Amino acid sequence: MASNAIPFEGVTLGRSDGAGEFTTIAEITDLSGPGGQASVIDVSHVGSTYVDKMMGLADEGQVTMTCNLVPGDAAQQGLREDRTAKTKQSFKITLTDDAATELTFEAFVLGFTISGSVNDRVTAEVTLEVTGQVVWSDAA
Repeated sequence: MASNAIPFEGVTLGRSDGAGEFTTIAEITDLSGPGGQASVIDVSHVGSTYVDKMMGLADEGQVTMTCNLVPGDAAQQGLREDRTAKTKQSFKITLTDDAATELTFEAFVLGFTISGSVNDRVTAEVTLEVTGQVVWSDAA
């Protein structure tokens, strides 16, 4: 049976320009998230014979990425500015499936760290802290 897997090559992560358009962040090499989980609330009481639980609020977690550092890229510059200003920003991940599934969410830039080594490139490790719900939709 053939696989229905989709390739990572071509996946994009865009940062909102504030006017409803998303600027693709340049040269992402890997991407993880969103993920997260809900908290578990212990609601046991003196009449409980087992631990009773209920689900708390869902937390969509973080999105992390590595990209080749492109200092002149407007979206990468925007990420650095968002981190400094503690600005909540809108983002959109577009997948490579036939429907071009989109994940839209708001997040804060928690970290933007550059690194490199001899005989290698300079990269940026970026962490986005998702706030609110991640909305999945088909663009097609």
